[in-house]
Amino acid sequence: MIYKVFFSTEADYDMLELEYYIRNELKSPITAAKYLNDLNATILKLEVYANAIGFNKYVQEQFGANARHINFKKMAIIYFIEDDIVFIKRVIPASLIY
Repeated sequence: MIYKVFFSTEADYDMLELEYYIRNELKSPITAAKYLNDLNATILKLEVYANAIGFNKYVQEQFGANARHINFKKMAIIYFIEDDIVFIKRVIPASLIY
């Protein structure tokens, strides 16, 4: 099955904040662009394998019974699957879910 990927407002905001931090606080605009490009590429891979990722009890306790996550470097991508849609709920530091 091929899923469609949609982002919540919170996930969009999380990614904007992350880009801002890398670009402006760390003073690294090239790294920010590459990081966000690679993060988006990782998220888009969920179109194919979103259902192959198992559940994590802690993530479910924080975000709901059907929540799943994948990691990209030091970030956790929290998502839900409903029918043929992958809904990206949040993109947060992975350290917050372990």
